[in-house]
Amino acid sequence: MSGRQKQRTKGNVKPSSSARTAELMARESGGAMGFIGFGTMSGDLGYVPQTQDDDSQLDGDFRMVLRKLTKKDVVTKLKALQEFGTLCKEKDRDTVTATLPHWSRLYGRLTIDHDKRVREATQQTFQLLVEQVKRNLAPHLRSLMGPWLLAQCDTYPAAKTNARAAFECAFPLHKQADAIGFCSVQVIQYLQGNLFKETPATLSDANTTTPEEQEEKYLRVISSSMLALGELVAMVTEKYLAKVSEQLADILGDGKLWKMGKHQSPMVRAAFFSLLGSICKYMPSVAETHFARISPALLGNLDESESAVVSSLWEAVLILVSQLPDCWSHVSPRKAVLPKLWSFLRNGGHGYAATIFPSLLPFLSKIPADVIGDGVAFYGEFFGHLKTGLCKDSVSKTPLELEAVVKAYMECLRYVISRNLSMEENCTKIQNMLIEDHILVLLESSIVEYNSHLSTTSLYSQTTTLISYLQKQTITDQSEASQAANNILRLLWDNITKLCLTQIDAHAEAASELIDRIVLLLCNLVSPERAEQLLNSQKKVSGVKFDLEENASGIRKDQMDDQFERSKVESQERTEVIAGAAIGVAYVADISDDLVELACRVTNSAMMAAKAISSLPHIEFLSKIVAIFPITSVFDEVLNVNSCLQSDVASAESSDQKSAISHDNVHAAAMECFQQVFSPWVLNLDGDGGSDTCMKQETGFVVDMLHVVLHCVENVHKAAILDEICCNTRSPLVLHKLVTKIQAQPDRVFLSTWLKSAKFGEKVVGLADSLCHMMADSQSAIRKQSWDLISLGLSTDANGEPKMNAVYAEKVLLKFTEALQSSKVKGHHEEQTHNAVSFICDVASHFFSGVEGCMVIKSTEKLLFALFQIGCSDTSTLSEALREKINSAWKTGVSVLVKQTGGLMTEDGVLHTVASWIKMTLLSSTHTLHRCHHLAQAVHTLCVTVLSSLPQCEDDGSSLHTIEELLSIMMPTSEEWESNDKQLSQQWQVSVLLNSALTYASLPPTPKSDIKQDDMPTSVILSAFIASLLEARDDEQQLPWQYDFMESAILEMVHALEWCKGMLGLQSQTKVNTHLPPPVSHMPAYCQQVALSLETTLGSVLKTLNAGEWNALISQAISKSFASGGLWALSLGNILAHYECSTSASTQDKCNIYDMIGGPDRLTDMSETCLHTLESVIPYLATDSVLEVLQINIAVLITTDTSMISNISGGLGLLAIITKCCQHPQWDRITQYDLIISCVEQLVTWRDEWEQGFLFNCDLFEANVELIPVNTAIIRFLQQAIKKIPSSLASHHWDFVLCSLVSWIQSCTENIKDLTSSIPVAALCCAVCDLLTLASNLLGNPSVNISNVPSNLATEWNEFFSEAAFTVLLPVLVELLDTIDLSNLTITQYHLLQSLCEAVSHTPEEHLLDNKLPAKLHAGSWLPDNLQTLTNTLCPMLAKPLRCVQLAAYQMLTKVMSSITKHDEEHLQDSSKDEEEVILTPPPGLKDILDSSEVLMASLLGDVPVGECVVMEPGSEAYHDTLMYMLGWRLYLAIFKAASAEIRASYAVHMRNTKCVEHLLENLFCLMPQVPISSRESSNKSTTKSTKSNQVTMFTEEPQLKIKDCFPSSVEIQHQACAVYLSSLEELPAMVRQWWNSQDKRIAPLVEKFTGKYVSPVLCTRELQGVQCQPTAFDNMTVKARPMTWEVIATYAVEELSMDLVIQLATNHPLGVITVDSGQKVGVSQSQWRNWMLQLTTFLTHQNGSILDGLKLWKRNVDKRFEGVDDCMICFSVIHGSNYSLPKLTCKTCKKKFHSACLYKWFSTSNQSSCPLCRSPF
Repeated sequence: MSGRQKQRTKGNVKPSSSARTAELMARESGGAMGFIGFGTMSGDLGYVPQTQDDDSQLDGDFRMVLRKLTKKDVVTKLKALQEFGTLCKEKDRDTVTATLPHWSRLYGRLTIDHDKRVREATQQTFQLLVEQVKRNLAPHLRSLMGPWLLAQCDTYPAAKTNARAAFECAFPLHKQADAIGFCSVQVIQYLQGNLFKETPATLSDANTTTPEEQEEKYLRVISSSMLALGELVAMVTEKYLAKVSEQLADILGDGKLWKMGKHQSPMVRAAFFSLLGSICKYMPSVAETHFARISPALLGNLDESESAVVSSLWEAVLILVSQLPDCWSHVSPRKAVLPKLWSFLRNGGHGYAATIFPSLLPFLSKIPADVIGDGVAFYGEFFGHLKTGLCKDSVSKTPLELEAVVKAYMECLRYVISRNLSMEENCTKIQNMLIEDHILVLLESSIVEYNSHLSTTSLYSQTTTLISYLQKQTITDQSEASQAANNILRLLWDNITKLCLTQIDAHAEAASELIDRIVLLLCNLVSPERAEQLLNSQKKVSGVKFDLEENASGIRKDQMDDQFERSKVESQERTEVIAGAAIGVAYVADISDDLVELACRVTNSAMMAAKAISSLPHIEFLSKIVAIFPITSVFDEVLNVNSCLQSDVASAESSDQKSAISHDNVHAAAMECFQQVFSPWVLNLDGDGGSDTCMKQETGFVVDMLHVVLHCVENVHKAAILDEICCNTRSPLVLHKLVTKIQAQPDRVFLSTWLKSAKFGEKVVGLADSLCHMMADSQSAIRKQSWDLISLGLSTDANGEPKMNAVYAEKVLLKFTEALQSSKVKGHHEEQTHNAVSFICDVASHFFSGVEGCMVIKSTEKLLFALFQIGCSDTSTLSEALREKINSAWKTGVSVLVKQTGGLMTEDGVLHTVASWIKMTLLSSTHTLHRCHHLAQAVHTLCVTVLSSLPQCEDDGSSLHTIEELLSIMMPTSEEWESNDKQLSQQWQVSVLLNSALTYASLPPTPKSDIKQDDMPTSVILSAFIASLLEARDDEQQLPWQYDFMESAILEMVHALEWCKGMLGLQSQTKVNTHLPPPVSHMPAYCQQVALSLETTLGSVLKTLNAGEWNALISQAISKSFASGGLWALSLGNILAHYECSTSASTQDKCNIYDMIGGPDRLTDMSETCLHTLESVIPYLATDSVLEVLQINIAVLITTDTSMISNISGGLGLLAIITKCCQHPQWDRITQYDLIISCVEQLVTWRDEWEQGFLFNCDLFEANVELIPVNTAIIRFLQQAIKKIPSSLASHHWDFVLCSLVSWIQSCTENIKDLTSSIPVAALCCAVCDLLTLASNLLGNPSVNISNVPSNLATEWNEFFSEAAFTVLLPVLVELLDTIDLSNLTITQYHLLQSLCEAVSHTPEEHLLDNKLPAKLHAGSWLPDNLQTLTNTLCPMLAKPLRCVQLAAYQMLTKVMSSITKHDEEHLQDSSKDEEEVILTPPPGLKDILDSSEVLMASLLGDVPVGECVVMEPGSEAYHDTLMYMLGWRLYLAIFKAASAEIRASYAVHMRNTKCVEHLLENLFCLMPQVPISSRESSNKSTTKSTKSNQVTMFTEEPQLKIKDCFPSSVEIQHQACAVYLSSLEELPAMVRQWWNSQDKRIAPLVEKFTGKYVSPVLCTRELQGVQCQPTAFDNMTVKARPMTWEVIATYAVEELSMDLVIQLATNHPLGVITVDSGQKVGVSQSQWRNWMLQLTTFLTHQNGSILDGLKLWKRNVDKRFEGVDDCMICFSVIHGSNYSLPKLTCKTCKKKFHSACLYKWFSTSNQSSCPLCRSPF
């Protein structure tokens, strides 16, 4: 046995480890040992030896970590490095220093590790080590410096950075060069070995790394080595370089190094070029000796295209040509250098122009003169290739690359011009070539070509720089250079002017981009710095544009408006930048005459086109020219052209002559230009209305020119210009744009004075008035510029005052208030109104917060109130953003108001007005719940805003007093509450009567459905508002929610809650569910919503009451209940229920409810309100008080005369109180049952004396109406009597109860169709049905054992009373369902059907079979007529859309499923014996239900993937359809369960043919929850933590089938689905297993996981319990179960033969295959044993049933074998595996027998009709 296979010694809990061995040896030897561990690194001894010196110094922890560092695994090394760093921090310096000898040996290998994480962690750890050891590093520096310097040149940035940080930590900056120089010899030796000695094989271990990893590591090491060598050369001083010069010479002399320049790896080539650059720079003497190799290596590779190489190459090239000019002598420039340079330029730098092209100018300056020659050809080639590269797509479409090429292009051009600035012929040729063929071509391309991006580069600024340089040269003393400069300038100016004029004249409809380019050029010529701002603004507004081509007719107006707005904004931003760049600069800048001439000529051309043909692009261009050149000449040119156009004498010749108009200064020229040109221009545009898009754009351009004029005129004329524009223009666009532009300038003092003027104020008031009228006119559009101008006037200045006069500001606010009030009127144009409201909110917010003392203005409070009203309006058309803006505006105003007034409440103040308006709104209008929530949220926000704005004083409650006063104004008075309560609908009494919650002496008239669906009663509105207000509170201590303040509100909320419950048909103690319980049609939707809100709020509010407050609240509720009864009595019960659950009820100060209602005195004189109060209070009285009440009332009842039976103070009231006492929660403590017996005796006496008072066997609709309530009270009392004291009732008592019950049932069935027309009659019928249900549970249920009852009571019930009751009720239910429209159900019908279904569901099986239903038969059915009629009647009830009907039908059908199975079995026996396969279908009625429901489920769940749970909404159509589907399948599976094995096979054939099981399982996995925890388990989860064994799931408990007082829920469908799945696995395991095996890879694991986790444990437990508790014993086989191991042991013994079978259940049973193992076997041959084992496995796998059924089948098969029955010669089994038949068909030749199914399969598959054995014809 090998070491790994040895058995571990007992008690040795730790695994064997060499690490633990080393630790043990170290501990035993005192820490001294010879070695630490072995490693796997190639080329070095992997262990960490110890010397005699450090033998005792190396710490044991460090020793273990160093050993781990020699491991191969990357994770181990990373953890070891982390541990090493931690130890460096924790250990002392001497301990850490002792590790240096070992670290230095490991550091070199870790530095070049193939994993970058290891290299990074190594350098981090090294830094920690360096920080600890400090100077002690010196002895080991020479062994460390080589790898250390190599790590600083690592290709992984993180490792490189960490190594550099460690180096800087070890050595200050001034000592770093000496440190490297000190180790320079060892470093060069280390690097030289890496470069020339190491190979991929020697650097890596071939056993642990792949060839690719080896090659990658080798390339990285040699690259880092060359970089480290260059770094060494750059850092060390000349003293140290001299020492290593010979070693460097050896390196440069090695031919292997020079092959690196042609290496395939870019990383290696880059390192090589970097090394050559360092040598050329720092060791020129060494470089000179190797010129023959260095120059070709660098200059011969200028066409390098790798990104990692070009930077290093060109850096080295520049160093070479700068410091070693003789390098050109070692290469052939024309053959080796220039062709590669031209290629590099033609390709635009191969995409690296931004990096390399800045080096072109230095490189060009270092090219020798003999290479350049005369310059014409050389420069022609140079710039020609450069221009070609500029046109490359990779350059022109990349802004960074394009800028680099253009900048290098222009710099080189300027350099060449400066070198050839002479009048010589050769120089002149060069000048003309560069200007005409390059500069001018570039300028023309930048302007003319649409796709060109040259204008966005520095082309224009570089051109300006060139012109500036040439202008400086014209004033120098060198006449030849000056003349050459003049010639170049003249050539440039002429061509630039010609270019601009040509493009302006040729493109009358030019795009704005073309104009922007010319403007940008001109702006650069004036000031390149300001032009940069303009260029940045263009880039900012450009953005991403999508070119959507549409025809002219397809462009919508909104698209045109958006286009206009975008272009206007962009143009405005560009113009503002231009103006800001030019104004104030033109007066100080020295503009040349050539530039002025250019400006005048382009102005002339633009002005002619603008005025003559009204060209919009030219007008825009003119505005920008005026902004760039605000000079006298330009203004004069504008005046000249305008004068010529007016006099119609302009000609092409005169335009070139000197202007006729001339001014001495710019002020006069600008003023005259305004008067003669711009003012008429603006007025002309304003007169046209400005509705056209082009007209709006033109107006904007003219305003830009006006802005320039304003800055050029003197201050005295600026106000006059503004006055003229303000008075003469109707559109506010011009004035607003002009004022806005002036505000953006520093010199705007005059504007503040002008804004206070009357002219501006009247203008703003007029605009506000016109806009308010526009809002009421749906045909008018709100102009944004008007809002902008008004907002500007109301904005504040630096002093916090409005910019306009305060008098005019108040007038504007009044206009706004009127507009807000009119906006609430429906019919206005929504978009216009919303825009107006949004603007007013913005203006109001700024006005409230910005203007100090704004609340002094009276119109401010009116505006604030109007804003609050708009904010409270429940207008769904308001967007969320607009609503938030409105709320923010009025909150700002309220905050400012409270801070200015101190929260003082006055009757004419806005806070008092707001509170009064809220109350009036609630009382006078109809609202929805959403509206109430909205108002409450607004009020809460108002209170919080007021409270937060008040000064916080700790010593008084003045702030809360203000809020309390504000809320008190909103709350209704007690008279208003009472008046509104009387207006409530009385529909709630219906459910109260049906539930017997309250008792009425004289029944009120039948309430009519007088309630509207959407209109909430005022009382409910007020309660919902208060509830919402309490829900919205953020902090209970913040607002005054004290009890004294809220007492009446709490009572009214409870009152409204009980009204809503009554309208919903719910009992008082029932919680309001989120889904409507009774599916009635006329119920208002708001009842449920309000009830939910009230219930939630009351639950949280009542928890906060203390004992005294509870006492006061209960007292008030009792008073109201005694005064009014009815709903107030129910409200009292609700309050008491909350009180019982509160903490106050458990204290010593608990209220004595009995004393609070008056004690025994209240029982003497009974009234209806007193009775209602007692009925609500009794469940919450103490037991002694209940006993006292019971004794008093029974004493009075016994003495009551028959004439007083139906009175409230007589029998009716007394029975109601006694019944309530019997329903007390602690009735078990009251043991005086004789009191109840005496009461029953009294009822018997009444029956004998006054039988006509008991409505026996009569028509209830013809009986005395006053007798119905007392009979209902008697029935309710009898329910409590037989429920509470069944053992105390004597035989004659039971006779009275049961006879009365049957008689009342006969009365209820006299007039079935009218049962629901009378509420009292319906209430009586409900009580009778409930009594029958209770009696049936007690007497008809065998599981209920009642002691001391008459012995013959059960017999009498089953033989007489039961038949008389149930045979009558079932036809009643069927007839009612035929007459009632379930889609239009009333509360009365709902309660009656619930009680009736609950009673009918207890009908015994014999009465169901012996029914009196109308016959409903199907032709061809073999079921008896009565059973057919029953199933055909009840099965359609499963499809009724009412839960109680569906469950009642299901429970009745469940009882007869076994009968159906018996008749199917008889039919199967009577069928033809030669029939190959008999198919049994479900009963026709059930089959129809299954087929129709399957179609419905396919439509519901067809698109839902298997495994995704679908939640059915309770009460919906889908809910009832799904419930029908589940109940139908539960019935079908019940039939299957009750059948024998033979019958099951026939049923299974039908299931396989229809594939219904597959559809069922797919639907089930769309209905079952992913975590099927039952509701009981989830409710107990907070208190007890259930384990897996006792966890309650939907599979461990049956779904609830309670019919009455149980509401539909989505969990019920899920629970039903789980029950069906469990039954399917239990009854159809083979079919489910087959379906699971056919599923795909997604569904199969999901099904297996779910089944194995939740279902398999339940099934296995049931299987094993079934084996243990088997009812019958086998003759010769014993079966035992092993629950712990999920095994079943079967022992079969016949005479001397015995065998044991072990059946193992799978963990995912029954999906998994059941395993059958053999135990002991005696007297059985091996072949026979294998045959029987195979048969048992087949039976257990393919039969549908339990394991016990499979064993029985197998035993029958073996028994038949021993009885001499031959096997079927096809399946070799006696019993057929599917239909369980014997071999019957015999071959006439060979006499062998076969199963009919096997023979049929043989004939069909072999296509032969011969015997399988003898082959004779069969």
